[in-house]
Amino acid sequence: MSVDPERQPFMDKSTYPVRAISEADGVRIVPGGSSIRDASYIGRGVICMPPMFVNVGAYVGENTMIDSHALVGSCAQIGRGCHISAGAQIGGVLEPVGALPVVIEDEVMVGGNSGLYEGTVVKRRAVLGTGTILNRSIPVYDLVKDTVYTAKGDQPLVIPEEAIVVPGSRAISHPLGKKHGLSLQAAVIVKYRDAKTEARVQLEDLLR
Repeated sequence: MSVDPERQPFMDKSTYPVRAISEADGVRIVPGGSSIRDASYIGRGVICMPPMFVNVGAYVGENTMIDSHALVGSCAQIGRGCHISAGAQIGGVLEPVGALPVVIEDEVMVGGNSGLYEGTVVKRRAVLGTGTILNRSIPVYDLVKDTVYTAKGDQPLVIPEEAIVVPGSRAISHPLGKKHGLSLQAAVIVKYRDAKTEARVQLEDLLR
């Protein structure tokens, strides 16, 4: 349902009206086709760049920025001071279907065109490079700590605090994979936050 049915006549379902945002909420929504469904929480100081979409039941913490063409899925949980860059997808429990919501803790930076699905948990102050895909089927190789993170049983994939994660690949051991030089998707922790990383994040804050 539209917040202004005369100037903007549309409807979804009577049980899922558009969430009304007032000046008292302290949320900045730049005009241009963004949608925030009812039963979602949007904290004070959140910046919404058009067009972005927040689905039912999602939680977006204070001072987080949701950039253009970003999707925050149903029941996804995003902490304070995060940056969800353009084209990023934060998976939900309804669309796309997942047993667990994605959880992003405070001060996480999610790079453009990244995708987090199937109950992935990203701990505080981690940075995901452009195009990083995380789900329960993709292993994460930590070059710093010489370990591999995977989802086990019904538990989520957990990215450590302050980890810098970039897209990677892993060779296929099957003979046909070796024959054709094939590889599968992976993610790689190349380092943990340092002074150089802090400078880049501070630049993001200034550009807001």
